[in-house]
Amino acid sequence: MHPRAALLLTLVITAATFSSALSTTSHALPRRHRLSDNGTVGCWVRERDALLAFKRGITSDPAGILASWHEGEGSCCRWRGVQCSSRTGHVVRLDLHSVPGYGAAETALVGQISPSLLSLQHLKHLDLSQNYLQGPSDCVPEFLGSLRNLRYLNISGMGLQGRVPHQLGNLTNLHSLDLSSNYAKDGSTMESTDISWLTRLPSLQVLKMVSVDLSMVLDWPRVVNVIPSLMVLDLSYCSHIMANQSLLGS
Repeated sequence: MHPRAALLLTLVITAATFSSALSTTSHALPRRHRLSDNGTVGCWVRERDALLAFKRGITSDPAGILASWHEGEGSCCRWRGVQCSSRTGHVVRLDLHSVPGYGAAETALVGQISPSLLSLQHLKHLDLSQNYLQGPSDCVPEFLGSLRNLRYLNISGMGLQGRVPHQLGNLTNLHSLDLSSNYAKDGSTMESTDISWLTRLPSLQVLKMVSVDLSMVLDWPRVVNVIPSLMVLDLSYCSHIMANQSLLGS
């Protein structure tokens, strides 16, 4: 065989071997992100599955907010309320808020806040406000404190009750937190006897806890004073016993 022909055959065999190895590797890593139909980066399979698990916990969706959430139909980055990083394909924003006020029941999601959200570890923005979504025992799910990359969390107006979990203090990247107006059907609301966990949120700029019962928290002015970045504070209707304390005090 001519040396040049032998070299050409060797290159063809090498290229075929490399292509086969690449294909095998692709099949061995089913959890890697896929490309969507238009060639842009799509969501990761694990995160898509987590969103579908969340949807299975929804018992009513009168406005069809999750109508676009279907397994096997393109990238989950195209689903309503979902936003992914254009660079990595990871889900970074989940905004499913309902419109507050008259007629809210006609658009609100009803169901459970699934712990499957824990698979969205790159999530920066989570807004479930004004829906009728519950955690265990109708309380704020403690597992939300494990979404360490969150910068925005809004679970206001959802009818949650019980104590505000101190695990929210693990969200050290949080810039905005809204726990407001969570009256349950029986008229009860959320409460807290200790908000010292707020001091572990050094980047917090907006804090809204309207109607959260803070009547047993005597040191709330001291706590909010040690959050250097805080710019907006709304503790209306919180039943403060010591409401006359100065926010400028030590």
